[in-house]
Amino acid sequence: MPKNFSLSLMSIVLTILSSITSPIYYTSPLAKRCMAVYQKYINSTNERIHNQFANSNPFDFKHISPLKSIENFNDVGPSVVIASPSALQSRFSRQLFEMWCSDKKNSCVIPGYVVEGTLAKTIINEPKEVTLMNGLTAPLNMQVHYISFSAHANFAQTSMFLKELMPPNIILVHGEANEIGRLKHKLITPFADRNTKNISPKNCQSVEMYFNSEKRA
Repeated sequence: MPKNFSLSLMSIVLTILSSITSPIYYTSPLAKRCMAVYQKYINSTNERIHNQFANSNPFDFKHISPLKSIENFNDVGPSVVIASPSALQSRFSRQLFEMWCSDKKNSCVIPGYVVEGTLAKTIINEPKEVTLMNGLTAPLNMQVHYISFSAHANFAQTSMFLKELMPPNIILVHGEANEIGRLKHKLITPFADRNTKNISPKNCQSVEMYFNSEKRA
């Protein structure tokens, strides 16, 4: 599972996966340090976590451990590895992907947005083969799953927020051009009866907005 979420979501993911009895590994040194903070300052958590702590520390995971490098990974039997970068372009996640991609018993879960031109974006479309880092090709037999486990708002949430505000200007930035275009098109209908400017500027393109100010004595 390539990692593409914040440290707070990492703790949630590990808590969800803690019910699995197979070995689970995560490759982030920063997440390792943060998990130590969660384990130590249990009194700063909510009442539900306090109640769990009466029996055992809920962040002391029995089958979950950090993994320093691919050389330290004992690839024997079923396991789950949360690795970065999420785009599968290099480092641990790419090394692991190339080890596992040709075996149909393996799976890769993409847990969030991926950029065009990356390996992660490519395998979402499930091609028959992929290009390895050494330039050779290998069959893609593993299962590929895409789920949204992101801290960002989706279309429904963004649309609801905008309907509550009903702003005179909507400016869409920070995203892949095709996806921004789709979002802009979907937002046309909800605001069709209002004089709302829906703008998706390119990088470094200036935008002008006009407001009617209320003058008060």
